Amino acid sequence: MADYQCEQCTDVVCLGDVVGYNAYPQECVNEIRAIGCPVVKGNHDEEVVRFAQAMRDPDMQRDLMEVRMNPLARQAMEWNASCIDDESITWLRRLPLQRIERSKFVMVHSCLDQPQAWNYILNANDATGNFNRQFLPLCFHGHTHQPRVFTWDGRHAAELHECWQQLRAEGQTEVKLQLGLKYFINVGSVGQPRDGDPRACYAIYDSDTATVTLRRVEYDVASAQQAVLAVGLPEYLAERLGNGQ
Repeated sequence: MADYQCEQCTDVVCLGDVVGYNAYPQECVNEIRAIGCPVVKGNHDEEVVRFAQAMRDPDMQRDLMEVRMNPLARQAMEWNASCIDDESITWLRRLPLQRIERSKFVMVHSCLDQPQAWNYILNANDATGNFNRQFLPLCFHGHTHQPRVFTWDGRHAAELHECWQQLRAEGQTEVKLQLGLKYFINVGSVGQPRDGDPRACYAIYDSDTATVTLRRVEYDVASAQQAVLAVGLPEYLAERLGNGQ
């Protein structure tokens, strides 16, 4: 948070997965709500709500049998759900799947063509379906926890691989938005990067200069790992923070 404040950003948006894996779910909800920023729902937000509702209503517990996720993720979801108060659960449940922000850009957690299917956009071919539903030039998303920049020229989707390479090497890359192109930009993750770089990642959009800057930020990974272990979450969830996987 201190980094974007130093960059003199005027507004903040959140692309979902406020909760789900790490050791401070209630604190994360409190922080985002205190900022008062636009937020879209992530798949972890949705699943934590489902677990929380089942914990509070025994008749709904059978629904948890239909939740398809690996055992580690399931344990994390259950623990997160047990830590969040009812007001926060209601807030998470009411989050929209997508939204347009000031007619300047679209925000979604996964993709616009099937936002609640939680599809992973991992390459240009995957991005094509999203572009067919993207009616503004710019859309930001998350979900894969991997920073990527996809473009659409009206016929073909492409990925700007050099952006990720520069981001990895220099900790920052700038995308100059060109007229006539659409952009579908994954801003990475501040909570659990999965591109082999443990540093937090986020994006800064400057509408005046028509640029999007992706930035990596150092943070106290060791303390985050210790917190995960201290609350009894699986050791692997702590380990992956250290290697960005």
